[in-house]
Amino acid sequence: MSASTDTRTNPGEEEFITIIGGDAEEIGQVFRDQGLAAKDFTIVHRIGRHRIAMAPGQDDMSALVGALLGGRLVAATYTRRSR
Repeated sequence: MSASTDTRTNPGEEEFITIIGGDAEEIGQVFRDQGLAAKDFTIVHRIGRHRIAMAPGQDDMSALVGALLGGRLVAATYTRRSR
């Protein structure tokens, strides 16, 4: 899995990155590999199982997400304030 950071946010806006993986160790490795701590990202909440739900009218996308994730993955969301 990989994460990317988009630094084109407006000053004062928060930027979020959600890393999805098979377990907490895998998510932590992506966080380290991307150097997110050095880029001032902090975790929003603990790593845990997430359920992905799509907004109404996104039935095709919901089926795709469900097939890809299969309900067995965990996620962590990190944030930082734009400089």
